[in-house]
Amino acid sequence: MELHQLRYFVAAAEAGSISRAAQRCGVAQPSLSQQIRRLEESLGVRLFDRLGRGVALTDEGRALVPRARRILGEVREAEMLVRSEDGEGAGRLSVGAIPTIAPYLLPGPLARLLADHPGCDVSVREDYTERLLERLADTEIDVAIVSTPVEHDLIETEVIGDEALLVVTPVGHPFAAGNGVSLAALRSEPTIALHEMHCLGRQISGFCAVKRIAPKVVCHAAQLSTLLEFVRLGMGVSLVPEMASRADASRERVYLPVLRGGPRREIALAWRSGRTKPAMARRLAAFVRQELETPATRPRTTVNI
Repeated sequence: MELHQLRYFVAAAEAGSISRAAQRCGVAQPSLSQQIRRLEESLGVRLFDRLGRGVALTDEGRALVPRARRILGEVREAEMLVRSEDGEGAGRLSVGAIPTIAPYLLPGPLARLLADHPGCDVSVREDYTERLLERLADTEIDVAIVSTPVEHDLIETEVIGDEALLVVTPVGHPFAAGNGVSLAALRSEPTIALHEMHCLGRQISGFCAVKRIAPKVVCHAAQLSTLLEFVRLGMGVSLVPEMASRADASRERVYLPVLRGGPRREIALAWRSGRTKPAMARRLAAFVRQELETPATRPRTTVNI
């Protein structure tokens, strides 16, 4: 069994296709197919059922996937430790982040990390919390930026900051003339809700339940960017992270705090228990913490606070 065979196997398992896996790995399709066959021969089992235009994992193949990912992750970690010259030189870092954080919070800290360490090889994967935790457990990624709470026996977290959730309205909405919105006022407003496949959607629903608020939900959005467009068009108001307000340069929405005990969310760095956080991950966490602590240094859209 060779490492490159495991890489090809995992790529084919994720792509469901030998041809797409070959494209991802940058090798010829016959070569990748041959290496997978050799892996099957060395193990004495069939890992894939060959279908018309793709492949499907056998039971043995499904059992091998998490183990192969773990092996490749440990090799990647060893390479990173060696190449980082005890944490002071160039390194490799694989970062996961949830979709309601990645586009709003990560670009600045990552730019600073790469400016300070131009030899660092960084990859970013956006996904929902549950999938990121599984990828961490399988050592497929090094760290993830998530929102608490995190419930996974194999995952440790460190809170690196928090932020308010703001009410967002279209320009010209009656709320926009004030300095904040009361919980009582939200009860009667048409509301755009973020789908609960996002942890943020579940957090907002939980906050409303605790405060005994039943918003008049007129539409659910699967992505925060879609939700913000619905608000811009006047379909309703919503609750969104403060970091989304900082990224909104359109001047077509107004962001206001919830008065007297508005909701907040914690931002945390997550990693697999038993693994040492890479030096690059510690530096990234420091930059993220600074980003969360100094919002006034960056351009903002209309925010009445």
